[in-house]
Amino acid sequence: MSKCSVMQAAVFRAFGPPSVLELAEVPLRELAPGHARVRVDAAGVNYYDTLVRSGAVSRELALPHVVGSDVVGVVERVADGVSEVREGERVIVAPGYPTHLAEWGHEPENEAPSYFPTGTFAWGGYAQRMDVPARWLVPNDTVLAPEELASIPLVLVTAVHAVKTLAGVRAGSRVLVQAGASGSGSMAIQVAKALGAQVIATASSAEKAALARRLGADEVIRYREEDVPAAVARWAGGAGVDAVIDPVGGASLAGSLASLRARGIVVNFGLAGGTAARIPHLYPFFRNEHRIAGSWMGSMAELRFGLDLVKAGRIRAAVDRVLPLAAAREAHELLEHAEVSGKLVLIPPR
Repeated sequence: MSKCSVMQAAVFRAFGPPSVLELAEVPLRELAPGHARVRVDAAGVNYYDTLVRSGAVSRELALPHVVGSDVVGVVERVADGVSEVREGERVIVAPGYPTHLAEWGHEPENEAPSYFPTGTFAWGGYAQRMDVPARWLVPNDTVLAPEELASIPLVLVTAVHAVKTLAGVRAGSRVLVQAGASGSGSMAIQVAKALGAQVIATASSAEKAALARRLGADEVIRYREEDVPAAVARWAGGAGVDAVIDPVGGASLAGSLASLRARGIVVNFGLAGGTAARIPHLYPFFRNEHRIAGSWMGSMAELRFGLDLVKAGRIRAAVDRVLPLAAAREAHELLEHAEVSGKLVLIPPR
């Protein structure tokens, strides 16, 4: 097999722990109609990637598989008839899109039944190259370095959808962001602040609390040392917050509900804290007309809204560290042990 027909990628050939990831040489597939081939300059690492790798998302994936939803790079080739992008153009891969062609016109895109994060059912960005339907490439007209920009798209579109669209956060809103130093939490803080909100966040350590403050949190609760609802009430002058943005799930739900004002909302889009959650008491839940909403990624319009904030300098990258693609296994281990403040980014070999 000639050198131009292969690439290096972090693949897994069986579902399992991070140890199933390996750097391997794999064949480049024939470029499909309507697709563009992107040379990957950087790929962000998300907790979702670990779920795909473990088999928690689907066991129906064809193996070997390559994950990775956050990808920035340069168009290297385009299939005949592709007009959306051109060779040599800097692009951002949409971090999610409908996988069924018949649903490509569905708006908002994230409500299409076949919408999944990029790298779920087709190969993702943990590789030197990635083939993507040209429709789902966005011009990269930011000034950010690839390793900074690759830390942003998935958490950005998720935060815009959760904070702006579902929670209705606006100027003057009070917002609690759980896990404020996580990739999702750190972006939710920034989007809420860009919308004019006051933000209180939770964090597990002094280092993570400092990151949340650097990104705009007005106050940070060390949740292992303080009672979160009590701290929120003190901060909010005896009242609760208008919205809780929760990328954690599990046992965090009780504290999130207890932190709300009447008619407030909890928006959840994570399960790092567990897949089961309980409403402690239904009376205060319905008496205060509390709401719980699930949030599933976001639309292309929401992605573009967020990218405009990036270009305006109102959203910053929160990169914990940059690793070579060969360290994909280490990156997943760090995520699963909660040893990350912000985002991890992988750089493929050139």
